[in-house]
Amino acid sequence: MIRINLLAEKKKKKIKGPASFLVTIGIASGAALLVMGLITFVLTSMASNLRKQSESNKAKLTELTRKINEVKKYEKLNKEIEQRNALIETLRKNQAVPVRILDNVSTAIPEGIWLASMTYRDNGVALEGYAFTNIDIVSYVENLKKSANLTDVYLEESRQVEVEKVQVYRFKLNFKVKV
Repeated sequence: MIRINLLAEKKKKKIKGPASFLVTIGIASGAALLVMGLITFVLTSMASNLRKQSESNKAKLTELTRKINEVKKYEKLNKEIEQRNALIETLRKNQAVPVRILDNVSTAIPEGIWLASMTYRDNGVALEGYAFTNIDIVSYVENLKKSANLTDVYLEESRQVEVEKVQVYRFKLNFKVKV
């Protein structure tokens, strides 16, 4: 028995030869150009975004630099104010020192002593004076040692001299002041 296929396949015509090569090359070239165009577009877009971001960062950097300079200026002013306040506090603290020294020196003087000079320098005081006897000088030194504001009371010199035809003792003593 013979069978006949009524549904016969139609044969497709295949392009053969140099024409098929040119069509394949054309399609590949078109696809390559399309991919390169897409890559160029994406890279150009990314470069544009990076430039915008760079400009934005430069503007932020300029603003932050300006703010940093302002902060440094305020820190410098704050430091100057702190130095001035420290100086004012030191002056205020030392303002009462001469008054305390004079009070302590004058209240400790026994009869028979008079002072000729007093020098205050770097929390140290040098006194020069006269007394009728050495006992008066020793009494004065002991009185100064009893003072709570004075330390290191030291009799440096006691010498007999003549003042207006009267024999007296000239003395020098030193002490420090608690500030």
